[in-house]
Amino acid sequence: MNKKDLFTLEDNIVNFIFDAIFTKNLQPGTKLSESVLAKELNTSRDVVRKAFSKLQTMGILSYKRNQGFNVVWISEENAKDIFETRKIIESGIVEIVTKRHLKENLDLSALLENIDTEEYLKLSHRNGEYVKSSCDFHLNLAALSQNEFLINALKPLIPLSILAALIYEDENTEFSSYDEHRVLIETIKSNNITNAKNVMLEHLDHCFDVLDFDLDTINKKNKFLFC
Repeated sequence: MNKKDLFTLEDNIVNFIFDAIFTKNLQPGTKLSESVLAKELNTSRDVVRKAFSKLQTMGILSYKRNQGFNVVWISEENAKDIFETRKIIESGIVEIVTKRHLKENLDLSALLENIDTEEYLKLSHRNGEYVKSSCDFHLNLAALSQNEFLINALKPLIPLSILAALIYEDENTEFSSYDEHRVLIETIKSNNITNAKNVMLEHLDHCFDVLDFDLDTINKKNKFLFC
């Protein structure tokens, strides 16, 4: 097995962990087993360990000696920092994409289909798939920037946002991302860079505002997560 194969396998494991977070199958604080995952994915523990180390560098996993790797627990301060960072990165992405659309008349139909899928999944109460579809929208929009530095900077922040939501999101919220995603696309199509950036910033503010940092709520979720 050459280095290229190892790199590909590590990336597959990273994406496997991301998908498990997007679909809410991995909770904050969950301990991960190298041997179990290696067996499940039919690969070596060494490859899994390298993938876990990469995820640790991204901030997705934490590591303690004699305790191994765990999915990180997001504090209130962490959550604020995550969304502030996303606002910086994603407003830049929107600026680039809007400029590209102005020059090249980008085909945004795939993003609109993504939004339709979001709405269908939300209304069908398929919440795990809905969350993943909503995340895919942000990553697919980033891909249109063709800026690998911004794309790679955003990629780990999306699952970190989901982990924050798993702990703090108000379960009674009526917030739905797809309506604001549609507004964003229409603003990009209008070629108004300032408005498009503002729509994205407001959208991310709304995503943060649905988080509830009330201690009673958090304690109830702690009991569930670590039972």
